[in-house]
Amino acid sequence: MKQFNVQRTGADFVPLLPWSTDPHASVHALAAGGVDLLLLDEENDLMKIVPQRTLEDLMPRLESSVYGRLFDQVATLIPQASQELLADWYLAIDLAQTSHVNVVTTAANLVALAVLRLKGVPVTANKVQGVASQAQCWLLQAQLTEHQLFLPTGKELLRRLFTHLLDQHTAWDTYTPDHCSPHAGRLAQDVYALTCGNLMAVQLPAAWSLVRVAALENHLLR
Repeated sequence: MKQFNVQRTGADFVPLLPWSTDPHASVHALAAGGVDLLLLDEENDLMKIVPQRTLEDLMPRLESSVYGRLFDQVATLIPQASQELLADWYLAIDLAQTSHVNVVTTAANLVALAVLRLKGVPVTANKVQGVASQAQCWLLQAQLTEHQLFLPTGKELLRRLFTHLLDQHTAWDTYTPDHCSPHAGRLAQDVYALTCGNLMAVQLPAAWSLVRVAALENHLLR
């Protein structure tokens, strides 16, 4: 089982806190800045320093990338998006860009995050997995390409997907399609895990480097 700690930025594995399987103290320290994440997993012989990315580093890259265009495209679905949803989207885009996630896959996960916020019911890890997997598989079956995504047909497909999932009965939100990849929806799942400070649940390796960004985006936008 992983244990968490922090060290001053640039140090050589010098923990500042007691090691703990509960990441909350480390997340709080990371949010304050000036430190990086330490991971320890004796069962898997893991000792790792995870430098934290910064908004100053990520934002200029986003503005000139395809992920920035995607953000603008998805944002047209909900012109009056809440601060909570904007925080989710920014974090998802940061993670997608850092992890080099396929753009169509990223679009599906952004739609899923919007649906989960707008349904007005408590969000759970199972619902995130279900809705995000359904969204990703839906676009996969539609055979939408990255080029088509930015055409009017792509925008209309995203709107149809958004409406379908939003109108779907909440009882189906936890359903994960059998024919989908077991990794479908990982982007939205990691956004939810980072937002909750549940580092044990993150799946994408780059997510470890975005703990401080997640804390900042949630604080700055909410």
